[in-house]
Amino acid sequence: MNKQELENEEVRQEEKKAKKKKIRKKKTMLGHIRSIISILLVVGIIGGSYWYYAFQYRTEVEPETNQKVTNTDSVYTMEQYLKTLKRNQTVYKYACDEAEVDNDYGTYVVPGLKSTRTLKVKGDGEAEVCTSMTPQGLAFTEDYILVSAYCKTKAHDSVIYVIDKESRRFVKEIVLNTKAHVGGMAYDTMNQILWVTGQGSTWAQANAITLSHLENYSFEDGYHPIEFDMSYNLYKIKRASFMTYHDGALFVGFFTQDNASVIEKYLINADGTLYEKEDMNLKRTVGVTDPVAYAVSMQVISGKVQGMAFYNNKILLTRSWGILPSEVQIFNYSRYGILSTSEAYKTIKFPERLEQIYQDGGSIYALFESGAYAYRMSSINRIDRVVKLKGSKLVK
Repeated sequence: MNKQELENEEVRQEEKKAKKKKIRKKKTMLGHIRSIISILLVVGIIGGSYWYYAFQYRTEVEPETNQKVTNTDSVYTMEQYLKTLKRNQTVYKYACDEAEVDNDYGTYVVPGLKSTRTLKVKGDGEAEVCTSMTPQGLAFTEDYILVSAYCKTKAHDSVIYVIDKESRRFVKEIVLNTKAHVGGMAYDTMNQILWVTGQGSTWAQANAITLSHLENYSFEDGYHPIEFDMSYNLYKIKRASFMTYHDGALFVGFFTQDNASVIEKYLINADGTLYEKEDMNLKRTVGVTDPVAYAVSMQVISGKVQGMAFYNNKILLTRSWGILPSEVQIFNYSRYGILSTSEAYKTIKFPERLEQIYQDGGSIYALFESGAYAYRMSSINRIDRVVKLKGSKLVK
């Protein structure tokens, strides 16, 4: 083999080695790609499974339980609650008064988050236990704190939990003859009447239970739902998402996700009934036979409003949507003012899933739905208590 042939052979050998190296590199790269794809598939499957379980499954299926009554213990400890609040130092500052450290910082445990004694929808005379009750509405009477909740799976009737204001102990459940959201409650202090939001076939409704009726009701007495003492269709508002009482009137608001919405004002007569306009054609216009309450004024609000409260000459609105941070927006009170986001003089970020707020004395109380079974796994900040806030500092 001459010199030229040797050189050609060396070139061929080098080319062969380069080709083999290229093939090995390609195989290695393909192996890495396969590994990455496998990892991404595993992560996707795990992530997708968690998302389905946390965001979908838990809203549709109730966990089984051996409990026969409404639970009264908390889901989370006080230590866990404080740790949650400390993630938001602003809210922690408003909520945790060291003077009330021996009084659970003024909080009230929401009962029934593990098990609630109620009725199956359209059932009567036989109690069932619901494990997916979700808190929505909040109200204070002279002696009680009232928390409304609905069954997330829509299998059971909604309820109102009655809590003794002084002892902080659960008193009883009030079973309602509806599976409605019951997103708002308001207590008329002048007439001692509790108003609860409802939904008719065409318009929103306000349903009333007198305090004496509420106190005398016992679910154990035959396992029947309570009957409303009064019911009104609310003219001009198609859905009642939240409600509050102020200065002889009910203020009822309509939740929308994105678009602007409204709050309507309904006057309360001296006898506790709602004001009805003297218009014989109104019921025919609305298409109902029940009494129709007539709104006397309206205020425009932004979307995502979940609750409303008055504090002195201020209006507070809560805004929340899913896992996004909630807000409390504070406005100077004007009878005909626009309560849109841009008009708030103060906005405070709160943990997610904030629902109704309520003023009692010098304090503002806040209710969250993040402690409910349906939302525990999809919430970072899980709050299973009615939170007490320093009203004067909140609106300052």
